[in-house]
Amino acid sequence: MSAPLSLPTLGYQEGRLLMDERSRTLGVPSVRTISQAYRVRGPLDLALLEQATARLAERHEALRTRFSGPTEQTVHPAAPAGGVRLHTDAVGDEAAAVARVRAEADRPLPADRPERLGVSVVRVADDDHFVVLVFDHLVVDGWARGVLTDELSHLYSALAAGREPRLAEVTYAYRDHVRDQNGLLAGPDGERMMDFWRERLATTGAIPRLDVPRLPPGATPEGGYQARRLPAAAVARIRAFAARERVTLFMLVLCGLYVALREHTGEDDQAVAVNVYNRETADRENLVAPLAELLVVRTDLAGADTFRAALRRVRTASLDAQENGAVPFSELVKAFNPGEYADPDVPIGVVLNMLYAQLHGGGLDLAPAATEPFPLSDEGFRPRSELMLVGEAGADELALTAYYQADRLPAAFVTALLDRLVALLETVVDEPLLPLDGRGV
Repeated sequence: MSAPLSLPTLGYQEGRLLMDERSRTLGVPSVRTISQAYRVRGPLDLALLEQATARLAERHEALRTRFSGPTEQTVHPAAPAGGVRLHTDAVGDEAAAVARVRAEADRPLPADRPERLGVSVVRVADDDHFVVLVFDHLVVDGWARGVLTDELSHLYSALAAGREPRLAEVTYAYRDHVRDQNGLLAGPDGERMMDFWRERLATTGAIPRLDVPRLPPGATPEGGYQARRLPAAAVARIRAFAARERVTLFMLVLCGLYVALREHTGEDDQAVAVNVYNRETADRENLVAPLAELLVVRTDLAGADTFRAALRRVRTASLDAQENGAVPFSELVKAFNPGEYADPDVPIGVVLNMLYAQLHGGGLDLAPAATEPFPLSDEGFRPRSELMLVGEAGADELALTAYYQADRLPAAFVTALLDRLVALLETVVDEPLLPLDGRGV
């Protein structure tokens, strides 16, 4: 068996770990994990699920990583035994089972233990179970969650059918990513990128702000949730318009968001943090690592008199930011907002996260049993940003969901912003030259 491998942490991981330490000091809940739950009806072989989970950890060394501090991590040669936790205290009691599922979804994954994926099973009956997956953001981003659920499904189903699993080889390892990322930032390319961000963010800081009236301080922290879904006919027109304008759907939604924010704030110069996947090459497709990052896109709409003119500026600003996007957001905050670095109580103003159906994977499938997602409520979720807009795009659908800090932002503002964004997207596809004077579009 090989020896443990010591590595430096990534800048993103250092910021997360320091934020964790401060959260514990302040008594603030950690936001380092994200969970998914599934209802499994039919035969579930716990020994095979344990075996599949162990093979997954053997395949992806990020899942066997422990963190001994903000600047050091160790990849262990094997995952700890007992990778699947079985709970039988809720047998025959649906309400107790659901309560246990929610408790398991909230359980922490200690950083100093080499276990970055938690798997729990809650038994309701011999042929009825819940399976809860808990992913650690230190090594697992949104794309990697899809990779892991797809591969766990394949491993389990193949073993259940008596076949040897066949998965594409991982040709670019977690250790390669850590070394390459740290080497890039320490070299001339990293310095060139920092020069770009110094010019772009030195006067404003790296943390996008939201300049709207707040609710009075002192309210209990809680999350709010609003959603809009555009009809298929509108989505087809929106996609066709984006193709004609040579922009992505993301750029189009971002431009609509900028225009709506400008109308509500009166500010031409807007900045939004957007989630990017950083999976441009084939060897990164099945890599489990925190490649996703927040990318600050700052755009000044002063003098942009039509939506088309604004869209061109957003396209340029987005491409420029992406070209220099290898610098982690946490490093930008450390450089330009040092007093707020790793502070869990300093929110980002607005975050845009565009999710595409082809990135998600199919979810967990423990064939031959029937597996379906079990919702963990969105309505109580309080994002770290004051407003997080999630766009979920399929071939013929576009859903826009706003998660927000309901103790800080008025619900009426979020309602008006979402309604205006939808109206913009539905209107400008036919009349992109309408003026942007106030509410001219």
